[in-house]
Amino acid sequence: MVLVDVKMLSGFTPVMSSIEELENNGQVMKSEVKNDHVLFFLEKVWGIANSFTFSVEQSNHVSNIQPAPVMVYDYYEKGRQAAIMP
Repeated sequence: MVLVDVKMLSGFTPVMSSIEELENNGQVMKSEVKNDHVLFFLEKVWGIANSFTFSVEQSNHVSNIQPAPVMVYDYYEKGRQAAIMP
């Protein structure tokens, strides 16, 4: 199992219907929204390319918005990870 941890941009929140759609169509097994992070749990991803998208909406005006990091973890071996840092 793989865990994808998406940190929300300052001033933005995830659109819950877009996250629920990912679960309903089987693209993600499970998702959680905690604090300013969206966590996606994926199964059976070894050896294949996988991508998905979800929507966010601006809830507060923030100047000079910076990109947010995305971390990908092996759920069972936390030492195996990758990160996209802006």
